[in-house]
Amino acid sequence: MIDLKKTTKTQEDLLKLIENRDWLEDNLKEIQDKYAEKWVAIAERKLVGSGSSPDEAMENIKGSLSSMEVLLISVPKGEISQPI
Repeated sequence: MIDLKKTTKTQEDLLKLIENRDWLEDNLKEIQDKYAEKWVAIAERKLVGSGSSPDEAMENIKGSLSSMEVLLISVPKGEISQPI
């Protein structure tokens, strides 16, 4: 029988991605000022890697972080529109 009250690893990873996305949203201006036109990796609500390519941004991530826990994005230059 499936225990619907138990959280799966996939659900935990998705929750971590949402937390990282929220952290990015709260810190977007500072990250954009420093990392425009670069790739950044965010995990555990902090920036954990950066580089000119996704591979470079992920290169120095060590420890028990899985790729499912890391938010990897390209930081644009210029103004970013906000959702309505």
